[in-house]
Amino acid sequence: MLGEAVSGRPVRILMAEDNPINQKVGKLILQRAGFVIDLVEDGSEALEAQRANPYDLILMDCQMPTMDGFEASRQIRQLDGPQPVIVAVTANALVGERERCLQAGMNDYLSKPFQAEQLIGVVKKWVSGRASF
Repeated sequence: MLGEAVSGRPVRILMAEDNPINQKVGKLILQRAGFVIDLVEDGSEALEAQRANPYDLILMDCQMPTMDGFEASRQIRQLDGPQPVIVAVTANALVGERERCLQAGMNDYLSKPFQAEQLIGVVKKWVSGRASF
């Protein structure tokens, strides 16, 4: 099943996004594809969520209040234990933005606005590639 890991347990996905509309759309897209997803509103909440109960994949908005996605990703990479795949999700299309995301410890990059197929595709790519789940 798509939303399950190789171990048979559900793949744990966290979306760190401060925009309520983007939260609803992202969650709906992924739920329809069979995934279970939790939501947080900023990077500090994402860091705390990862500490409390580690996720397999985090969709990380780059521009959020309190702690942005870049800093949250850097701090998550310093945590002990299993490391999630972190996919940057940003509306910033500046040259060098993808490289900035990768330097902060993110594994991939998805620009907004995105189509449902693009979001599902990037999640499938990383979920199917991680046999350790």
